Amino acid sequence: MHAYLILAHNDIPLLKKLVGCLDDSRNDIYIHWDAKSGAVPKLSTEKSRLTILDERISVNWASFSMVEAEYLLFKAAFANGPYDYYHLLSGADLPVKPQDYIHAECDRLAGTEFIAFAPASKEEIDYRVQHRFLFPEEFRTKNVLKRGLRILYVKYQDLAHRKRTSVEVKKGSQWCSVTQDFVEYLLGREESVRELFSGTFCPDEMFVQTVCFNSPFCQKVKAAATEFEGNMRFIKWEEGKLLPIVDADFDAMVESDRWFARKFSESGEELINRTVQISR
Repeated sequence: MHAYLILAHNDIPLLKKLVGCLDDSRNDIYIHWDAKSGAVPKLSTEKSRLTILDERISVNWASFSMVEAEYLLFKAAFANGPYDYYHLLSGADLPVKPQDYIHAECDRLAGTEFIAFAPASKEEIDYRVQHRFLFPEEFRTKNVLKRGLRILYVKYQDLAHRKRTSVEVKKGSQWCSVTQDFVEYLLGREESVRELFSGTFCPDEMFVQTVCFNSPFCQKVKAAATEFEGNMRFIKWEEGKLLPIVDADFDAMVESDRWFARKFSESGEELINRTVQISR
């Protein structure tokens, strides 16, 4: 059995298509619908057990709230497990391989952790994790005063030579496919994750990688030459920006060995339907 964990906040028609692609008797589906997105959408399945979390939080970009939402999903699924794999997706994703293929690959590579690791300079990691940021739920605020105070507080911490942790921190794409054993290990370290990453910048791109790297599970991570090969996702990330999947990407996406692709929230209906067809 596999558990699919979905973080969603908009584009209900696309979310319905994603759920439809995952609707398989070998899958259970768990969805966190952002608290600030209003009423929970009406979703249904024919073969999968579908759970929309009752506990919902407001998820804000680059803040620890993203980590909290992921933990809610992992905990909800773990309580109903065990599962061979837990796949973390966004509501803007679609599978680009059929479930038969994904399950067969997970069986063939059983025990492998599909986690993305990205190269990062010491300066980038230190900026992200060695500072406490003011107004961490408002990294995109346009309030000049808040932005100014945040910058000043970072500079103060630098002048004071404050170092919050000696743990070796790693980063990468937050989307992953991980085993029952790793999820149990991750859940057991929730408090230390909160202590290390609360108030930092983009902790959702660091906490899984850091927990894994500093554990025996690091030896079980899929060997990969690139970040998105590691988590089996087809993702267009260029110059620090996530780009939508477009028609010109279809052949490369389908011919790749990746299991899932993102993001489709800005893609055309025809491309989305073509992708849905190949995933069945």
